[in-house]
Amino acid sequence: MDQKLLLDLKWKKLRKLAKYFAFVPFLDFVVVTGSMAVGNVKENSDFDLLVSVKEGRMFTTRYCINLIFSLLGERRPDDLEETKSDKLCLNHFVTEATWSIKPINAYSAVIYQNWVPLWGDEQKIEKFLILNSGYDPNAKTHLEDLRFRKGKKNAVARSLERSLGGTIGDLIEKNVAGAIAKRRLSKYLARKEGSGRFILNERELEFHSNPKK
Repeated sequence: MDQKLLLDLKWKKLRKLAKYFAFVPFLDFVVVTGSMAVGNVKENSDFDLLVSVKEGRMFTTRYCINLIFSLLGERRPDDLEETKSDKLCLNHFVTEATWSIKPINAYSAVIYQNWVPLWGDEQKIEKFLILNSGYDPNAKTHLEDLRFRKGKKNAVARSLERSLGGTIGDLIEKNVAGAIAKRRLSKYLARKEGSGRFILNERELEFHSNPKK
């Protein structure tokens, strides 16, 4: 298949999926990275995403996203090549404190110049892109991209934010979502081999093994 046509078809599917981020509480924005951002997709390419969440709700938000897209059957379930085609690869979560990201290598530096905003708060995306890509703050052409959906949370997300925004939410984040995630992710990272960048803390989660040179 012609690569331009393939890229268009993949973007069409990804944009349809973007509407479900409106259900996610404590979500700031989502940007597209990887091959979808630079345009060199293949038939089995997945959808690499970077997700920004509210400080103090990293693991709660991650579990909400995983649940929604797992139920939809659109989340990449593992690291196998044969299971990744057109699935969401949620391998990088950040908070505002970790928006400024250092490229791993030359390939990731190219991606940082081509990130595509997919969903979320325009002002926060603007600040994030300026920090990482050197965009002109007075020229918001990247937010005028037709692939971008302005983030507007629905009643479900707003209700969850009210319910989990206080002390109860703090306890769930620390003692339930955070504790379970750290235990499971630590085991996952212990099995990984090779080069890459792996970060696991309350302000940033990143899982990039054997990145392209």
